Amino acid sequence: MHWIGVIIVAPMWGMISTQLFLQIWLALINAIINFVGFIAGRVDRKKTGLGFAMGLGGCIIFSLLLHGGYWLLSDLLSFGYSNAENIVYWIFAAFTAIYLLFQIPGRLKKSWQNAMTPGALEADIIARRVIKE
Repeated sequence: MHWIGVIIVAPMWGMISTQLFLQIWLALINAIINFVGFIAGRVDRKKTGLGFAMGLGGCIIFSLLLHGGYWLLSDLLSFGYSNAENIVYWIFAAFTAIYLLFQIPGRLKKSWQNAMTPGALEADIIARRVIKE
């Protein structure tokens, strides 16, 4: 059981938990950006209000997933209590964090534009459709 934790569980949970943690903060920042956009009123308040609600909803969902995964793996299945599992976990968490941190500024810039620039959200949706086709 120990080697399953070191080889399979710790690397996977290191990557997944790091992504969930960063998604929580990204959703919270998106909620704040959309709240500021709602107050500024440059973009339709219906869109920024929906963006605010989606940001708060994302915070809640990702928090529940992170907490639930931790509870399942550590309390219920007893993974993560050996030094080897912790070392492997933190190695994979660090590499995942480095990879994901480079993507955050672009995502925040796009969220800011969508909340503050009229028509930016629609242009973004059209651009994604054109790329897929």
